[in-house]
Amino acid sequence: MTAHSAAVLALLLATTSSAFAAVRRPHFEPDDLELEQPGVLDFDLQVGPVWGTSASGNHVLMPDFEIGLGLTGNVELDVSGAFRLDRENRQPHVTGDALWIAAKLGLIDSRDAAGNAWAFGLELGPRFATLDATGAGYGALGLFGFTHCGVTVVVNAGGLTDPGPSLREGRATSLVFGLDLNAQLDERGAWSLQSELGFAHYLSADADELAFTVGATYALSPRLDLSLTALSGFLPNTDHAGLLLGVSPQFGLW
Repeated sequence: MTAHSAAVLALLLATTSSAFAAVRRPHFEPDDLELEQPGVLDFDLQVGPVWGTSASGNHVLMPDFEIGLGLTGNVELDVSGAFRLDRENRQPHVTGDALWIAAKLGLIDSRDAAGNAWAFGLELGPRFATLDATGAGYGALGLFGFTHCGVTVVVNAGGLTDPGPSLREGRATSLVFGLDLNAQLDERGAWSLQSELGFAHYLSADADELAFTVGATYALSPRLDLSLTALSGFLPNTDHAGLLLGVSPQFGLW
């Protein structure tokens, strides 16, 4: 870590609220409908500082991750979650979001003569507690995608139930809606633009969340991508801003 990076990290943690009694809810991250080829293992890792609310505090994602393994042509196994470094009682503290183990199913994929494509799929599976939480929950999303001239938009809609700080306090349940956009910026496909809009309306006592991200990805090789993503929140209880550096390597297992 460089001296400049260390100074940024120290400043971020020094300005973090000193105590967190409740489990923080991450903003909803819409997903795409891109399925890995059978036998391909894909890692999507992001790290960086996030400026939070007075309730969530500032923190560092280390990392926000999604791991996908292609099982068949239309089935992918996904494992996703995030770990955060913050301060609790003036001491460094690591906490974790729910670990989602989900099956992503591609159910419909249709293309016309003009090159437009439509797709529909599902992503569903249990959500397990990691740090500072207990119990288990479940997540289910419907995914509808449309592609035109190198631009793909995927609509997400569904519901999530997350583990809570204790079994007695119950779990956070939300209805979620999101948009995931990916646009190719050059003919070779080396550069692409990504953007997400995620909204969560909680049926439990938790506050609603609305977050927006925009970023660019460069493909160093067919199996290695680098990305830079900016995050912004629009509701009082959503993280205010963040800047995340990402790396996405792929490996062929069979």
